[in-house]
Amino acid sequence: MSGNNLIINNEGRKRRITTPLIALLIAVVISIAFAAVFVYYPMTVTVSAVNPPIMIGYGSNSNQYDLGHDNNIQVSVGSNNASLSITIHPTYGVSYYKNISIITNMEPTGGKAYNIYIRVVNPITLPTDSIAKLYIYSKGVSRSLSDFPTPSPASGTYVNVVDLKTSGTTLIGSLGAGQGYEIDLYIYIPEEASLPSTQTVQLYLIYTPSSEEPP
Repeated sequence: MSGNNLIINNEGRKRRITTPLIALLIAVVISIAFAAVFVYYPMTVTVSAVNPPIMIGYGSNSNQYDLGHDNNIQVSVGSNNASLSITIHPTYGVSYYKNISIITNMEPTGGKAYNIYIRVVNPITLPTDSIAKLYIYSKGVSRSLSDFPTPSPASGTYVNVVDLKTSGTTLIGSLGAGQGYEIDLYIYIPEEASLPSTQTVQLYLIYTPSSEEPP
């Protein structure tokens, strides 16, 4: 019969349910299935700040004489040794700036080692064939530049090197408790090039006790 549906209840009696009623029942079931329910579980997050285990500091040549009248190797370390700003004044040929800043693991003996990374965010722009590099040495290691006519640090004497003309992240090494790195800057400008205007490279010093690469 059109418009009616026949069902049998559990007592064997027949009962007819109209089509509109069936539609209503379906609508109710669908509305329950797609109802918005929210469950709340309590959680807590505790933030307990510590002094930085890796600190940036002044090198032995920070703020010493640089090239040019009244110029110094300008090095500024943040008040809590967690930031660094350097200004140098190179000229044609190779200008090598030795030990202008240090990185130190402040953990006590037996403390954690930290993996140290340098990330170049905004590379420096220099004339064609110029070189701008950051050399990282273990604390107290002597330097030796060789080759002619463009001297460069001897391979194997430094921990790692970072190209400041290319963006990217470089693993420097694992710095043990109480150990330190020294930072040198190497700038080469070909004599046939025009001296560049003031340029800035932006970097991150990244450290972690984890073996995972930083995001």
